Amino acid sequence: MVSKRIMTAGVWGVAFVATLSLAIPAVGDTTRWTTMPPNPITGVTGAAICPYMDVESGYHNCLTLECTPGEALTLTAKVGGFDEPESLAVAIEVEGEAIWDLRLLRQEDGRYAKGMSGRQWAAGLDSLQAGLFGSVTFTTEAYLWRDHLPLRGSREAIDTALNACWTARTDPARDPARAAREEVRAYCADRLMSAAVINPGFTREEDIDGDGQADVIANYSSVNCGAIGGAWCGWAGCDLALHLNRGDDGFITGFRGIAEGFRVVEGGVIIRRHPSECGAGHEDTCAVRYRATREGFVKAGVADWPSE
Repeated sequence: MVSKRIMTAGVWGVAFVATLSLAIPAVGDTTRWTTMPPNPITGVTGAAICPYMDVESGYHNCLTLECTPGEALTLTAKVGGFDEPESLAVAIEVEGEAIWDLRLLRQEDGRYAKGMSGRQWAAGLDSLQAGLFGSVTFTTEAYLWRDHLPLRGSREAIDTALNACWTARTDPARDPARAAREEVRAYCADRLMSAAVINPGFTREEDIDGDGQADVIANYSSVNCGAIGGAWCGWAGCDLALHLNRGDDGFITGFRGIAEGFRVVEGGVIIRRHPSECGAGHEDTCAVRYRATREGFVKAGVADWPSE
């Protein structure tokens, strides 16, 4: 088993090899985040920081938050001196508090990257922009490298990235259909570095609780991540979300879970689920009735599966 070696920038400078695509800040400027001007060929822009630079050797420790405008926000790093492992762990702290513990995957261009477009990353981005000081730790199977992470200039530079790059921002309570599309787009970009393929029928409107208002149905069986099908499906069915319209109060999620299908019935819905939902020993089609309430759907027991 290879032991890890803990290093500081003053001891070992062969951690990150810069490339032109990183749009590295001016040589010697290791104290602040800078805005990456749009690449004249690719259009890539965003924010960059190099916590460590060695002018003589040309080696750098650099991170970026970047994208081609309109595409998903991505965190990248360029690695040298680690024998190009398949992945790189990146842990970031701001003012002593951990905000991210990430795994970046090696890309075809030699860089390491992870999508950061989901709403779950927003709090960390806010911390990077508002904090006074930070640290970043890079880890492979053989090495552990820790650097001070300057935060000067981070607000303006990261704003450039956020204004240029796509991130999921819609509140599901206000527009659940759009938020569902953003959810799957962010999942595919962040987990698989792939584009979401949203097929017809993914979301639709229907009054499913009988109150006269249009509710929103999201059927996740209609989504793929690129060529990878069924990211939201398993042997027990696919993700189904039923968002109930509450007028001025917005939408609530009445149901979110694995299902094989559902039918709207008087006073609620019947959802076809895994046999375990119907109790021990149940081997036939499991149909569960859910009763509509102001707070959502309440499980009301086993039911017969309605005919078409």
